[in-house]
Amino acid sequence: MALQLSSADGVGTIELDRPEQLNALTVEVASSLGAAAEELVDGGVRALVLAGRGPAFCAGADLSLVHRALEEEPATVLTPLVEGLHDSLRRIRRVPVPVIAAVEGPAVGAGMGLALAADLRVFGRTARLVPGYMGIGASPDGGVSYFLTRMVGAARAAALLIRNRPVGAEEALALGLAESVVDEGTALDAARALAASLTGLPPLALQRVRELVDRATVQGLDDQLDLEQQRVAELWDTFDFREGVGSFLERRAPKFQGR
Repeated sequence: MALQLSSADGVGTIELDRPEQLNALTVEVASSLGAAAEELVDGGVRALVLAGRGPAFCAGADLSLVHRALEEEPATVLTPLVEGLHDSLRRIRRVPVPVIAAVEGPAVGAGMGLALAADLRVFGRTARLVPGYMGIGASPDGGVSYFLTRMVGAARAAALLIRNRPVGAEEALALGLAESVVDEGTALDAARALAASLTGLPPLALQRVRELVDRATVQGLDDQLDLEQQRVAELWDTFDFREGVGSFLERRAPKFQGR
């Protein structure tokens, strides 16, 4: 398996481990990412870091496999690859812990989607997001059209995708795509430190934030206000809400438990 999993101090790390192939995704790797995230969370971690070993975060789909598939029946390889990746993205977005991407070098195509699927991103100084799709006659997958449009707006997202223009670390920071930019080679350590600072977040509230932010771009104000009221009312009956209010009044750090 070309994934390396580790955990320490409440932070789990998933590292793509195909450095010679710039961590390009195979069907097996793409399909395993979601299960790996769930395994670490089930094991008790309270934050996750996604990273790639070597000079790249992820070069997208392994085009050598794609090329071989084109000589036979493309759907036999490409359909499982996309389906596996999209299932993993759904599962990663559902884990009740913050997810941080540590991006070093290029994050291309589906690799860009994986980075954008995280809640926050830490970039090494030479990191860059590269759409890649127009360069090979493809259209976006891996959630790129979804996440990028919500993060930078429809017009800018379309321009980046159509022009196939890389977004470097400093531009990503300016656009809000990166939480911070750090020295090259230190993104993983910085992402782990950021993740460690977020291990105490209330899990249910985190999931509601993701949902509300996603829904805010596709429904009107009345519907959004109704959803906000529904979701916050659900949280009123949880241990975490009572703990949060109590700890605030008692001027102590809360100890959230996710229930």
